[in-house]
This record gives sequence, C-alpha cells and structure tokens, in this order.
Amino acid sequence: MIILSLLPLKAVAGNNDLGVGGVAQNLMEPVGFFSDFVQTGCFIIGASFLFAALIKYFEHRRSPLMVPISTVIFLVIAGVVLVLLPFLSLVVDNGVPYSLMK
Repeated sequence: MIILSLLPLKAVAGNNDLGVGGVAQNLMEPVGFFSDFVQTGCFIIGASFLFAALIKYFEHRRSPLMVPISTVIFLVIAGVVLVLLPFLSLVVDNGVPYSLMK
C-alpha cells in the first residue's frame, strides 16, 4: 500500500532529489529488486511443487493408502499457481501508465 501511494509522487518528482519525489524515485530501485527476487522464488518453489507432485503421484500408484490423491492434487494446484503468479505482474503493468514506471 505504501509503494502504491508513492507512485503519484514519482510522476511529479522531476529531477529534484531532495524532495518527496526524490524519495519515491529512490524507493523504486529496491522495489524492483525485491520484485525480481519474489518472481524467481515463485518459479523455483512452483517447479519444486510440480516435481514433488510427480513423485507423489508415482508413490500413490504404488500404495494409494500411503499417499492420498488429495496430496497430489494440492501440490499440482499450488505449483501451477506459483509458476503463473509472476505473470500476473505483466497484467498489472499494463494497467499502470508506462510514464509512471519509468
């Protein structure tokens, strides 16, 4: 919420590094780094969930009582959501004017 409230200040910031606009401008670089970190983490964890779902499915085929199918379904759904979550930023970036992001 704080970051979204600073976006209008970034639009009127200009080249003044001393005011509130300068603070908003300086805040955008760490936010971009954190965003890339979260996206990479989503891909890695989502791929791990999908791989674990595959392994659990083979275990379920061998012994259905030991590994319930609900575990496999949960891992597949969670893996797909985590892999697709970074692509949500592509949809959101289209809603924000490009002049505010640059």
